[in-house]
This record gives sequence, C-alpha cells and structure tokens, in this order.
Amino acid sequence: MKKEKIKTEKNQTNQIPEENTIKEITPKRLKKKRYILLYLAIIGFAFYAIITIINQNVRIADKKAELKDLQQQINVVEIQTQYLEKVQGYTGDKLSEYIEKIAKEDLGYVSEGERIFINVSGD
Repeated sequence: MKKEKIKTEKNQTNQIPEENTIKEITPKRLKKKRYILLYLAIIGFAFYAIITIINQNVRIADKKAELKDLQQQINVVEIQTQYLEKVQGYTGDKLSEYIEKIAKEDLGYVSEGERIFINVSGD
C-alpha cells in the first residue's frame, strides 16, 4: 500500500492539473499604452526642437540685421573721423576758406555785396 501511495503521489506531481498551474499574464494593453506614451513623448520633443530651431533662426536674423545697422553706423563715424582729421590739418588760407564755406552753407551767412536767390517754384 505504501508503494501505491508513493506511485500515485509521483504521478500526481508529474501530471499537474491546469487549475494548479501558474500562467504568466502579460498585460498587452499596458504595453501598448507605454508605446503610445513613448511615441507621444518623441513627437512632443520633436515639436519642441523644431519650435526652438525656428525661434533661434529668427533671433539670428534679427541679430544679423542689427549687426548690419551697426556696421553702417561704424562706416559713417569712420568717414566723419577722416573728414575731421582732414579739417584739423587746415591752416592759414585753407582754414579761412573752410570757415567761410561752413558759415555760408550751414549757418546761412552771406558776404558783403552778395545776394541770395531762393527758387520758390520747386524746380
């Protein structure tokens, strides 16, 4: 009888009924949700990167325009500096001619005996 019990116990352990088996359950929906979240994160990052790149390009264009304006201002100041250095070197007759020119053109003065005619017709 003991031998039979041992045999039946061995048979029972070899043949596991389906109720006692442990099955691994994989949550398929959870995996799909994870992938969807991953895709959404990647798409969000891509949009963020694109917007950032566009914003940087706009800033670069603005800075280039500002740089161009500043370079033009530098050129104007350099020309004025060259002119002033040239004028600074005037002496004697050249200086008096320059002063007379400035007085006539900029300040509107006239010499004795000169007449100024203004064309009011616009031509």
